[in-house]
Amino acid sequence: MFEIIIVGNVDTFRTEAEIADELGKRVAMVYEDSAGWHTEVIEAGLEQTSSDFSGVVENAKEKLSHYVNRPGENPPDELTTRGALSLWLMVKDDGTAMGQKL
Repeated sequence: MFEIIIVGNVDTFRTEAEIADELGKRVAMVYEDSAGWHTEVIEAGLEQTSSDFSGVVENAKEKLSHYVNRPGENPPDELTTRGALSLWLMVKDDGTAMGQKL
């Protein structure tokens, strides 16, 4: 069983889906940039070919697809703090960010 956690990562300047195992340990990360979708496996022993893992990666991509600024490209000039940048990375296509209407 896996869990997907969406984060606005200001260090990498993108929105990411962290995939955690049943113990809460981060095992992989999914993100999109100008080159397309990427999956980085963090846990060396993770069975990447399992249908469970493939399904969770596809689910992560679907969840991330609703975050309009996920690649971190062309941020507004007024984003001068880490908090503002993180909030911008978390804006969804329904006009909310972190569950709040903007």
